[in-house]
Parts: sequence; structure tokens; C-alpha cells
Amino acid sequence: MNIKAYFCGKTGAWFWGNIVMMIVVAIGAVFAVFSLLGEFTHNGEKIEVPRVVGSSMEIAERTLENARLRYAVADSMYNPKIPGGAVIEQTPRAGSLVKSGRIIYLTVNMMGEPMVKFPDIVGNSSLREAEAQLRVLGFSLTPPERVDGQPRDFVVGVRQGLRNLNAGEMVSRERALTIRVGAGEVDSTAVEELYDVETDVDASLDF
Repeated sequence: MNIKAYFCGKTGAWFWGNIVMMIVVAIGAVFAVFSLLGEFTHNGEKIEVPRVVGSSMEIAERTLENARLRYAVADSMYNPKIPGGAVIEQTPRAGSLVKSGRIIYLTVNMMGEPMVKFPDIVGNSSLREAEAQLRVLGFSLTPPERVDGQPRDFVVGVRQGLRNLNAGEMVSRERALTIRVGAGEVDSTAVEELYDVETDVDASLDF
């Protein structure tokens, strides 16, 4: 049955009243859907991001939740001048206008100095190799200390302040290290060992 045949002879008030009612209901349903969609997505709503930099994580969390915002810790770093666990940076920045439920990404100060396992470089490394390994681990280095009576540029010890370091111990990355190396001539045996060590380092760096 086509549409023309269906409407043929339908002239009663009851029939056309139902047609009009269905049209009104359909239009109302469309408006209701768009209204609910706007409510769900907070269409047009803007919230000013509060400042949480300098706050503890507990206060930052409460502040953002009260503003109907969420948070995520995106990174951590260490600053000895700031209390451990305090917020160092936030994105978006304070004062930005965002929608409700937006995630605010936080960078938080570590609770203590970052510690790194000290590598096995004493007694089996050249100065060049030791410097490369320590810099990769994030250490800063003072000028090397020369020790008489030892093969030249051969690592005989590493200090942090006045403390001699041993392989495997946890060491603060925030304080500089001093590599102690030989100041004399390299004997024939040491020359071969140092050449092999530096060749391996060059190959690993090229890779």
C-alpha cells in the first residue's frame, strides 16, 4: 500500500488529530535529545582553572574536585627548595577556561633525592668510558683527580664529596662526582686493556 492510497478517504477529525499529535511529539523528542546532549557535554559551560602550584597533592586534589575538574600526575622531578609531594607545574595553567571534567595534568616534586645504582667502573674503566657512563645516568662531574703511581687515565676510584663509592650502592644523582684517575704513564698491558674498553664504548655510542 502506497502513501497516497493510505491517506485516501481519511478525512475524520480523529485521524488528522492523531497525525498532528505525532508530529508534535516527534518535534518535542528532537528538542529533548538536543537539550540532553548539551547538558551531558556541558555545552557552552566554562570553568576557570584554579591555581594548585605550590600546594600539596591532598589540597590540589580537593581544590580541583571542588571545581568539578579531574587531575593526573604527568611527571615528577626533584627540587630541594620545594617540599616533597608539592605541585611544581600544572597544565592547563591557572586562569584558563575549560569544560567541567577536564583533566589537569600535574608535575609533582619527588619526596626525596633521586637515587641511582652506581655502576662498576672502578678498576676496569678508562676516564673516557667512566665519564660516558656517569653522564648517561644523569650525574654531573667535577674535573678528574689525578693520582700518582697509577696508569694514566685509568679509573682508580670515584668520590661523592669525601665518600668513596662502590659498585652497586645507591647514590644521589643531585650531587657531583669526582673521578680519580692515574696520572702516570700507561704500561704495555694497560694500553691494550684501555684500547679494548674505549673501542667497545665507541661501538656502543655509534649504535
